[in-house]
Amino acid sequence: MKNSTKNQIIKAAGVTFERYGFKKTTMDDIAYAAGKGKSSLYYYFKNKEDVFEAVVAFEAELLVNEINEAINSSASAIEKLRSYVNIRMKRFVKKGNLTTALNDNFLATFNFIEKIRNNYREFETKMISGIINEGIENQEFKPIDAEFTSEAILTCMIGFEVPLIMKAQTNNEIATKINDVIDMFLYGICV
Repeated sequence: MKNSTKNQIIKAAGVTFERYGFKKTTMDDIAYAAGKGKSSLYYYFKNKEDVFEAVVAFEAELLVNEINEAINSSASAIEKLRSYVNIRMKRFVKKGNLTTALNDNFLATFNFIEKIRNNYREFETKMISGIINEGIENQEFKPIDAEFTSEAILTCMIGFEVPLIMKAQTNNEIATKINDVIDMFLYGICV
């Protein structure tokens, strides 16, 4: 019962934060959206920042599960890398609280956001590095520094986030642009 109430609050808070943003959302807004009294919120969370941290952790867990499922169903390292980048970039386009936490400069003033950013970047680097190492072992990729390459790929993805949102108009356009970037990672731009 306790976990279902807490999960209900986290899900309602996620919708509320997306609708109003972190700054404008109040504990009253979250309580109303969850159909609970404010005292219920304070039973599980110290403050709004604590709720937001739980929301972002929940969204990150969903994303990690989605990525793991896609990677586990892919046969080759190339397919795994393509699946990873596709899911990651499409999630960014959808926005959400995880994306906000990773990119909002106002939120950077909160210590827990820096922790979330560091943990998520570490997860991404390890995930990409693991795929690259698998590709090297399977002779799909040439022997390269997997850790450096994973940092480079991640940096490219981060740099590509805003142009993707600004210029792509349809889901097909987004998918095409993401796959073009993946092809550049894998094959370069030379003929």
